[in-house]
Amino acid sequence: MGRPLGVGSVVCAVALVVLVLPAVATAHAGRSAPVATDFEATIRGIAPETSLVRTKVVDGDLELWLRADPSAVVEVAGIQGEPLLLFDRRGVFINVRSLTAAADRIDPRVLQPVAGSRASPIWHRVTTGHSFMWHEHRLHALQPLAHGRNSSGILGRWSVPLRVDGARGTITGVLAYAAPDAVWLWVGLACTMALAMGGAFVPWQSSATRRAAACAAVAATLLVCVIRIGRELYGRPGVHALGYAEIAATCAVGIALLYALGRWRGEGLVVLALFVSVGSLYEALTMLPVLTHAVALSALPSTFVRVAAVAMLGLGGGLLALVLRAPASALRSHSAGDHGPEPVGGAA
Repeated sequence: MGRPLGVGSVVCAVALVVLVLPAVATAHAGRSAPVATDFEATIRGIAPETSLVRTKVVDGDLELWLRADPSAVVEVAGIQGEPLLLFDRRGVFINVRSLTAAADRIDPRVLQPVAGSRASPIWHRVTTGHSFMWHEHRLHALQPLAHGRNSSGILGRWSVPLRVDGARGTITGVLAYAAPDAVWLWVGLACTMALAMGGAFVPWQSSATRRAAACAAVAATLLVCVIRIGRELYGRPGVHALGYAEIAATCAVGIALLYALGRWRGEGLVVLALFVSVGSLYEALTMLPVLTHAVALSALPSTFVRVAAVAMLGLGGGLLALVLRAPASALRSHSAGDHGPEPVGGAA
């Protein structure tokens, strides 16, 4: 089936992927985007009911997204009742004199001269669109009520007042607390998996060891891709074109790795397995908050994300331990003429 790529090509490919994958993980969601939470703010509705406003809570209970019909004039009030945000046909404006805007640093690029609840508003346009997302303290103001609590449940109600074409209205909802699981159970499971995998197959020369390494690398690659895609599909508040481009890039890199893992043996497999182990550990550490918090901020179920994080940690650690013993024997095998690809299920 042809010769596998040389060492230089493998290293270059790995370096390229190392540069691409972190960008896929952070460019769209942002480096500070939270991974998990114990709190979820849920919108119960807008009273009186209107079709001119759409709202959504983002990142559990951190931010509120609002979209207003271009024909409507919508004004959101701050914590002290002062004008905070204005939506109209020209776009979205923030009152730079709002105490709420200053306290929550909704737009830190804007100075807040003479901030006060009774100061005449000074409107600064933040976008020409008709939707805006901002840090909304009222969503999570009841978080302290969860201190010392061991059970899940609703902590209380929250509300954000607004005006729609001059008529008073209110966005209402509740804040719920989800009690996290014992983190030591998940960490113990990951460590057990890593130790079992790293110690079970000692001689790299064995075809069974190489097949085990290849299968573990395949599983880790699939998990990393699925978790990344789940993060992108979560949306903040929706999935933009850049998000879909990053999903496509993740799939392309994953398919390339899976193809290479199905063909390469000897030195090539060592390099690939080493890269996959580092990538799996990197992604697992990025997702570590899902082990200490109850709700994963992903389009995938929280339990699945938690199990996947543990598996990535175990597979990555086990692969790394396995590969660190392999280079010398793999290089000897490679120099002795083991240049051809060997199927994953092939004989020794």
